[in-house]
Amino acid sequence: MNVDINANNENVSKETKNIEDISSIEELDMENMNLYRGETPIDIKNQCLKICKDYLSGEWIQQTVDTITVTRITGGLTNQIYYCGINEPNQTSNVPQEVAVRFYGEKHIKNSSDNYERLPDVIIDLMVSETKLGPKVYAIFEHGQLQKYYKHRQFKPEEQNNPKLVDEVFRKLARIHAMNVPINRTFNWMTTELDGAYKLAFEGSFDVKSMFEKYNCETLLTADMKSEVQFINELVVKANSPLVFTHNDFRSSNLLITESVDKSDGPIVVCDFEYGSYGYRGMDFMPILREWGRKQLDFSVDGIPHEDSVIRPLIEIYVDECHRIYGEEYSANTINSKKADLLDVCVGKTV
Repeated sequence: MNVDINANNENVSKETKNIEDISSIEELDMENMNLYRGETPIDIKNQCLKICKDYLSGEWIQQTVDTITVTRITGGLTNQIYYCGINEPNQTSNVPQEVAVRFYGEKHIKNSSDNYERLPDVIIDLMVSETKLGPKVYAIFEHGQLQKYYKHRQFKPEEQNNPKLVDEVFRKLARIHAMNVPINRTFNWMTTELDGAYKLAFEGSFDVKSMFEKYNCETLLTADMKSEVQFINELVVKANSPLVFTHNDFRSSNLLITESVDKSDGPIVVCDFEYGSYGYRGMDFMPILREWGRKQLDFSVDGIPHEDSVIRPLIEIYVDECHRIYGEEYSANTINSKKADLLDVCVGKTV
């Protein structure tokens, strides 16, 4: 995630917490939390400077660790991300004077069957960069990427009342789903991860039952989790959701409303495509609709907005953009029609 460094400084003054400091769900405030993974290397300025010199050249060649600023960017729960900028930038240069340096970390979810899992990520990141759907990529190195640094704010509930921004969010989702990405289309990461999580928790060495008892998780203690996993797997198959390229984490925190001068393709940049893969179309509707009208990860209210008047305009934007991309043949499949049941458009046939 690329975060406005000025916004970060504001958050620090609001008594931000680290994830390890949270002891209850009531304390979980994603807007005022430092989300870091791993310790910051002591020589991080040298590392960032060397990468910028090697891959950007230009003004970076003359820089030293004393003439640049390097700051850890919050939001990286998989990767480590740093702002790196020249203290006295050349405003007329064609070489970027500030960048985001992204160092790969170990991924939480395996969304590829390839031995080198980062290869699909590189392909995806280059494609979304060229189509202006995701962050612009300046360079790719062995352990990470150099990306454009975006001053921005996140797509929060107040932005949901802005028709232009809402329109762009769901049109970009349609364009993401329409991408023809040359990666594996048969790897079912959702089923693989669900089955793997069950085996780890209930058939491995991890004593999940003791954790349920410790935190008095009454529902989880009485539920037949193996049957629940089987039910979900069967439900996914029955839904018959269209197979498209999916972001798999399409939520407010990954929608950047940028302050870039270049508004040629709208102000919103979608970030964090590293879990992108081919999968079920419904996977991208749930995260964004789950947050509609509430704060990110607000667990006090369950489900998604059920009012037709809330969801239908959003779906109609998506379907309208799909018509623009594919033509009238898009509606040949009844589940794609604007008149279709809302669940049909989001997921597949009603189950």
